[in-house]
Amino acid sequence: MSRLRRAFWLAGGAYAASRVLGSRRLQWASKPLVVPLLLDAPLAASRPAREVGVVGLLGGWVGDLLLMQEGRLHQGAAAFAVNQAAYQWLLWRAGARVRPVPVAVHAVPLAAAAWFGRAHLGLVGTYGGMVTATSVLAADPALRGRGVAAGGHLFLLSDSLILVRMLVPAEHRALGRGLDVAVAVTYVAAQRLLVDGLFRR
Repeated sequence: MSRLRRAFWLAGGAYAASRVLGSRRLQWASKPLVVPLLLDAPLAASRPAREVGVVGLLGGWVGDLLLMQEGRLHQGAAAFAVNQAAYQWLLWRAGARVRPVPVAVHAVPLAAAAWFGRAHLGLVGTYGGMVTATSVLAADPALRGRGVAAGGHLFLLSDSLILVRMLVPAEHRALGRGLDVAVAVTYVAAQRLLVDGLFRR
């Protein structure tokens, strides 16, 4: 395992630990390191995948910074939409296409998210649609064996858990903290799997 990869998992583990401990200081010290430690993969690629990959990860990094601040959910989602758009372009370029069965399967959780998160319907419909589209493309059997399907599904799960977390009453602290940890773990794994599957083959 390379030093950068070890550093990535160390940062990701520290971020997850920050959610277990409820430590804002540790979260700020670790989460902003996660995405930059993935940049070596797109930087080693050829054009135009290099530029698209770097811009996409930059969007994810900005989104991470914004989502650690109160009241910046919509701005964070907009930044992460750049991340999702980049992944979609890279998946399409790798041969992924939209297939009817994955679309039908993904329509169910998206509809459920729209119903339960109807107070944030605009956000669910726009960004939720983006991350769902990434997951649909990543699930194309043409890319089987590269890990991108798992990455796309985990990204969708992570963002769905964020919505669930928003619906949990403040008095349910243990449940809320458990969801925070699950969001962190699934997010870190999703980014790693997508980057590896798209750039390390």
